[in-house]
Amino acid sequence: MHDTARTHRAALPRHAPRPWLAAAKPTAPDLELLRRGFEPHVPGDAALHHLLDASRLVRCAAGPFTLDSPRRPEPSWWLLRQGVMALGVRTPGGQFADKRLIGPGDWLETAGAMDSPGSWSEAAECRTAVELLAIPVSALDEACTLDRRFPRAYAGVLAHRVRELQDSLRDMAGADVAGRLARWLLRQQPASVGDNEALVLLNERKQVIARHLGTTSESLSRALRRLSDDGLIEVRGYELRLRDLDSLQRLAGAATAAAPRQVAAG
Repeated sequence: MHDTARTHRAALPRHAPRPWLAAAKPTAPDLELLRRGFEPHVPGDAALHHLLDASRLVRCAAGPFTLDSPRRPEPSWWLLRQGVMALGVRTPGGQFADKRLIGPGDWLETAGAMDSPGSWSEAAECRTAVELLAIPVSALDEACTLDRRFPRAYAGVLAHRVRELQDSLRDMAGADVAGRLARWLLRQQPASVGDNEALVLLNERKQVIARHLGTTSESLSRALRRLSDDGLIEVRGYELRLRDLDSLQRLAGAATAAAPRQVAAG
Protein backbone atom coordinates (compact mmCIF):
# COMPACT_ATOMS: atom_id res chain seq x y z
CA MET A 1 0.00 0.00 0.00
CA HIS A 2 1.26 3.46 -0.86
CA ASP A 3 0.47 6.81 0.76
CA THR A 4 1.43 9.77 -1.36
CA ALA A 5 1.33 13.53 -0.92
CA ARG A 6 -0.63 16.32 -2.77
CA THR A 7 -2.11 15.31 -6.11
CA HIS A 8 -5.00 15.97 -8.48
CA ARG A 9 -7.39 13.09 -7.92
CA ALA A 10 -8.98 13.32 -11.35
CA ALA A 11 -5.61 12.74 -13.02
CA LEU A 12 -5.17 9.33 -11.40
CA PRO A 13 -6.59 6.03 -12.70
CA ARG A 14 -8.65 3.88 -10.37
CA HIS A 15 -5.82 1.48 -9.65
CA ALA A 16 -3.45 4.28 -8.59
CA PRO A 17 -2.28 4.74 -4.97
CA ARG A 18 -4.36 6.68 -2.49
CA PRO A 19 -4.28 10.50 -2.81
CA TRP A 20 -1.15 12.35 -1.86
CA LEU A 21 -0.82 13.54 1.72
CA ALA A 22 0.70 16.88 2.65
CA ALA A 23 4.44 16.39 2.85
CA ALA A 24 6.07 17.03 6.21
CA LYS A 25 7.94 20.29 6.62
CA PRO A 26 11.50 19.72 5.32
CA THR A 27 13.98 19.04 8.09
CA ALA A 28 17.75 19.45 8.41
CA PRO A 29 18.27 15.67 7.87
CA ASP A 30 16.22 15.93 4.66
CA LEU A 31 18.48 18.72 3.44
CA GLU A 32 21.58 16.63 4.11
CA LEU A 33 19.97 13.61 2.43
CA LEU A 34 19.25 15.63 -0.69
CA ARG A 35 22.75 17.08 -0.64
CA ARG A 36 24.10 13.52 -0.56
CA GLY A 37 21.94 12.66 -3.56
CA PHE A 38 23.83 15.22 -5.68
CA GLU A 39 27.36 14.31 -4.55
CA PRO A 40 30.10 14.88 -5.59
CA HIS A 41 28.58 18.16 -6.79
CA VAL A 42 27.65 20.75 -4.17
CA PRO A 43 24.48 22.71 -5.02
CA GLY A 44 23.67 25.79 -2.95
CA ASP A 45 21.21 25.70 -0.09
CA ALA A 46 18.72 27.91 -1.94
CA ALA A 47 18.33 25.31 -4.70
CA LEU A 48 18.07 22.43 -2.23
CA HIS A 49 15.47 24.21 -0.08
CA HIS A 50 13.46 24.93 -3.21
CA LEU A 51 13.47 21.22 -4.12
CA LEU A 52 12.43 20.16 -0.63
CA ASP A 53 9.62 22.71 -0.51
CA ALA A 54 8.24 21.29 -3.76
CA SER A 55 8.72 17.61 -2.88
CA ARG A 56 6.04 15.08 -1.96
CA LEU A 57 6.41 12.34 0.61
CA VAL A 58 5.45 8.81 -0.45
CA ARG A 59 5.19 5.90 1.99
CA CYS A 60 5.21 2.29 0.78
CA ALA A 61 4.82 -0.92 2.75
CA ALA A 62 7.33 -3.75 2.45
CA GLY A 63 6.73 -5.87 -0.64
CA PRO A 64 6.36 -5.24 -4.38
CA PHE A 65 6.68 -1.63 -5.50
CA THR A 66 3.59 -1.05 -7.62
CA LEU A 67 3.39 2.68 -8.37
CA ASP A 68 2.61 2.68 -12.08
CA SER A 69 4.73 5.59 -13.32
CA PRO A 70 7.38 8.06 -12.14
CA ARG A 71 5.31 10.72 -13.94
CA ARG A 72 2.26 10.46 -11.67
CA PRO A 73 0.85 12.69 -10.42
CA GLU A 74 3.52 14.80 -12.14
CA PRO A 75 6.98 13.96 -13.59
CA SER A 76 9.33 13.58 -10.64
CA TRP A 77 12.70 12.33 -9.53
CA TRP A 78 12.43 9.81 -6.69
CA LEU A 79 14.89 9.81 -3.78
CA LEU A 80 14.82 7.14 -1.08
CA ARG A 81 14.33 8.84 2.29
CA GLN A 82 14.04 5.85 4.62
CA GLY A 83 14.27 2.08 4.29
CA VAL A 84 15.82 -0.35 1.82
CA MET A 85 14.75 -1.20 -1.73
CA ALA A 86 15.98 -3.82 -4.17
CA LEU A 87 16.31 -2.96 -7.87
CA GLY A 88 16.40 -5.53 -10.65
CA VAL A 89 14.24 -7.11 -13.33
CA ARG A 90 11.06 -9.14 -13.55
CA THR A 91 11.21 -12.37 -15.48
CA PRO A 92 8.52 -13.26 -18.05
CA GLY A 93 7.01 -15.45 -15.34
CA GLY A 94 6.67 -12.49 -13.00
CA GLN A 95 9.52 -13.43 -10.65
CA PHE A 96 11.69 -10.60 -9.32
CA ALA A 97 15.47 -10.94 -9.75
CA ASP A 98 17.31 -8.36 -7.67
CA LYS A 99 20.59 -6.85 -8.84
CA ARG A 100 21.41 -4.28 -6.16
CA LEU A 101 20.09 -2.62 -3.02
CA ILE A 102 19.62 1.10 -2.41
CA GLY A 103 19.28 2.99 0.85
CA PRO A 104 18.59 6.53 2.09
CA GLY A 105 20.13 9.15 -0.16
CA ASP A 106 20.08 6.92 -3.26
CA TRP A 107 17.94 7.72 -6.30
CA LEU A 108 15.22 5.25 -7.21
CA GLU A 109 14.43 6.99 -10.50
CA THR A 110 15.52 10.01 -12.50
CA ALA A 111 15.51 9.47 -16.27
CA GLY A 112 12.20 7.60 -16.38
CA ALA A 113 10.32 10.72 -15.35
CA MET A 114 11.64 12.73 -18.26
CA ASP A 115 10.15 10.86 -21.21
CA SER A 116 6.57 10.13 -22.18
CA PRO A 117 4.54 8.18 -21.17
CA GLY A 118 7.23 7.45 -18.57
CA SER A 119 8.24 4.18 -16.96
CA TRP A 120 10.48 2.91 -14.18
CA SER A 121 13.97 2.11 -15.44
CA GLU A 122 14.18 -0.99 -13.22
CA ALA A 123 11.75 -3.19 -11.38
CA ALA A 124 11.78 -2.63 -7.62
CA GLU A 125 10.72 -4.21 -4.34
CA CYS A 126 10.59 -2.65 -0.88
CA ARG A 127 12.68 -4.79 1.44
CA THR A 128 11.38 -2.73 4.35
CA ALA A 129 8.69 -0.11 4.70
CA VAL A 130 10.09 2.90 2.86
CA GLU A 131 9.64 6.62 2.47
CA LEU A 132 10.41 8.36 -0.82
CA LEU A 133 10.73 12.00 -1.76
CA ALA A 134 9.15 12.73 -5.15
CA ILE A 135 10.80 15.89 -6.49
CA PRO A 136 8.99 17.44 -9.47
CA VAL A 137 11.05 17.88 -12.62
CA SER A 138 9.58 21.38 -12.86
CA ALA A 139 11.19 22.23 -9.49
CA LEU A 140 14.53 20.84 -10.72
CA ASP A 141 14.30 23.11 -13.77
CA GLU A 142 13.50 26.09 -11.55
CA ALA A 143 16.47 25.30 -9.29
CA CYS A 144 18.75 25.77 -12.31
CA THR A 145 17.79 29.46 -12.29
CA LEU A 146 18.40 29.81 -8.54
CA ASP A 147 21.92 28.41 -8.40
CA ARG A 148 24.49 28.50 -11.20
CA ARG A 149 26.08 25.33 -9.78
CA PHE A 150 22.90 23.32 -9.93
CA PRO A 151 22.81 22.51 -13.69
CA ARG A 152 26.11 20.65 -13.33
CA ALA A 153 24.76 18.70 -10.35
CA TYR A 154 21.54 17.98 -12.29
CA ALA A 155 23.48 16.62 -15.27
CA GLY A 156 25.86 14.71 -12.99
CA VAL A 157 23.05 12.68 -11.45
CA LEU A 158 21.69 11.77 -14.88
CA ALA A 159 25.14 10.77 -16.15
CA HIS A 160 25.72 8.59 -13.08
CA ARG A 161 22.33 6.96 -13.56
CA VAL A 162 23.12 6.14 -17.19
CA ARG A 163 26.32 4.43 -16.06
CA GLU A 164 24.44 2.45 -13.40
CA LEU A 165 21.98 1.20 -16.02
CA GLN A 166 24.84 0.27 -18.35
CA ASP A 167 26.47 -1.69 -15.55
CA SER A 168 23.18 -3.40 -14.77
CA LEU A 169 22.84 -4.51 -18.39
CA ARG A 170 26.38 -5.86 -18.41
CA ASP A 171 25.78 -7.70 -15.15
CA MET A 172 22.62 -9.28 -16.54
CA ALA A 173 24.73 -10.51 -19.43
CA GLY A 174 26.58 -12.75 -17.02
CA ALA A 175 29.07 -10.96 -14.76
CA ASP A 176 29.32 -12.63 -11.37
CA VAL A 177 30.09 -10.99 -8.03
CA ALA A 178 33.85 -11.31 -8.55
CA GLY A 179 33.52 -9.55 -11.91
CA ARG A 180 31.43 -6.76 -10.40
CA LEU A 181 33.96 -6.40 -7.57
CA ALA A 182 36.84 -6.18 -10.05
CA ARG A 183 34.98 -3.47 -11.99
CA TRP A 184 34.25 -1.56 -8.78
CA LEU A 185 37.88 -1.73 -7.61
CA LEU A 186 39.14 -0.38 -10.93
CA ARG A 187 36.74 2.55 -10.62
CA GLN A 188 38.09 3.64 -7.23
CA GLN A 189 40.97 5.53 -8.88
CA PRO A 190 43.61 3.26 -7.35
CA ALA A 191 47.06 4.74 -6.76
CA SER A 192 49.76 3.17 -8.90
CA VAL A 193 52.45 1.46 -6.80
CA GLY A 194 54.40 -0.32 -9.51
CA ASP A 195 54.19 -2.07 -12.85
CA ASN A 196 50.69 -3.55 -13.21
CA GLU A 197 49.92 -2.94 -9.51
CA ALA A 198 47.88 -0.36 -7.61
CA LEU A 199 46.57 0.39 -4.13
CA VAL A 200 42.97 0.98 -3.02
CA LEU A 201 41.98 2.24 0.43
CA LEU A 202 38.49 1.13 1.49
CA ASN A 203 36.68 4.04 3.10
CA GLU A 204 33.36 2.21 3.40
CA ARG A 205 32.27 -0.77 5.43
CA LYS A 206 31.83 -4.13 3.76
CA GLN A 207 28.03 -3.91 4.02
CA VAL A 208 28.04 -0.62 2.10
CA ILE A 209 30.34 -1.96 -0.63
CA ALA A 210 28.15 -5.05 -0.93
CA ARG A 211 25.14 -2.79 -1.41
CA HIS A 212 26.94 -0.94 -4.22
CA LEU A 213 27.57 -4.30 -5.90
CA GLY A 214 24.00 -5.52 -5.42
CA THR A 215 25.03 -8.50 -3.30
CA THR A 216 25.41 -9.62 0.31
CA SER A 217 28.35 -9.19 2.68
CA GLU A 218 28.88 -12.95 2.61
CA SER A 219 29.06 -13.04 -1.20
CA LEU A 220 31.44 -10.08 -1.16
CA SER A 221 33.72 -11.92 1.31
CA ARG A 222 33.75 -14.96 -0.98
CA ALA A 223 34.59 -12.78 -3.99
CA LEU A 224 37.46 -11.11 -2.09
CA ARG A 225 38.75 -14.52 -1.07
CA ARG A 226 38.56 -15.76 -4.66
CA LEU A 227 40.50 -12.78 -6.01
CA SER A 228 43.06 -13.19 -3.23
CA ASP A 229 43.46 -16.93 -3.86
CA ASP A 230 43.93 -16.22 -7.57
CA GLY A 231 46.72 -13.76 -6.76
CA LEU A 232 44.86 -10.76 -8.15
CA ILE A 233 44.62 -8.82 -4.88
CA GLU A 234 46.18 -8.77 -1.43
CA VAL A 235 43.96 -7.72 1.49
CA ARG A 236 45.51 -5.88 4.43
CA GLY A 237 42.69 -4.62 6.59
CA TYR A 238 41.19 -1.60 4.83
CA GLU A 239 43.99 -1.59 2.26
CA LEU A 240 43.73 -3.62 -0.94
CA ARG A 241 46.75 -4.09 -3.17
CA LEU A 242 45.74 -4.83 -6.74
CA ARG A 243 48.51 -7.16 -7.80
CA ASP A 244 47.49 -7.86 -11.40
CA LEU A 245 45.61 -5.01 -13.09
CA ASP A 246 45.57 -6.74 -16.46
CA SER A 247 43.80 -9.81 -15.06
CA LEU A 248 41.37 -7.66 -13.09
CA GLN A 249 40.49 -5.78 -16.28
CA ARG A 250 39.81 -9.03 -18.09
CA LEU A 251 37.64 -10.20 -15.21
CA ALA A 252 35.76 -6.90 -15.09
CA GLY A 253 35.10 -7.04 -18.82
CA ALA A 254 36.02 -5.05 -21.87
CA ALA A 255 33.96 -2.08 -20.62
CA THR A 256 36.67 -1.21 -18.08
CA ALA A 257 39.59 -1.44 -20.51
CA ALA A 258 40.20 2.31 -20.15
CA ALA A 259 40.60 2.16 -16.36
CA PRO A 260 44.41 1.60 -16.35
CA ARG A 261 44.93 4.75 -18.44
CA GLN A 262 42.88 6.71 -15.87
CA VAL A 263 45.03 5.28 -13.07
CA ALA A 264 48.25 6.12 -14.87
CA ALA A 265 47.04 9.66 -15.57
CA GLY A 266 46.42 10.18 -11.86
